[in-house]
Amino acid sequence: ADLVGKVVHGIPEDDPRNPATIADNVGDNVGDVAGMGSDLFGSFAESTCAALVIGSSIGATGGWDAMVWPLILSATGIIVCLLCSF
Repeated sequence: ADLVGKVVHGIPEDDPRNPATIADNVGDNVGDVAGMGSDLFGSFAESTCAALVIGSSIGATGGWDAMVWPLILSATGIIVCLLCSF
């Protein structure tokens, strides 16, 4: 649709008079934000899983502290994030 305004009506690309271009830019921004959010969640989950694997590989010498510490750290971060959101 934004090509119609550009080609048929001679409106320059990314001109605010073309509503389809505005909708296209909004869609691009939404996609960028959603992509960053999914990357952030993936990094968070992967680092937590890696810490759990390292903690479990310590075995009997580390005890439960080595397994619980990554979970406590992640839970604390989630709680702080929720508190700061309001």
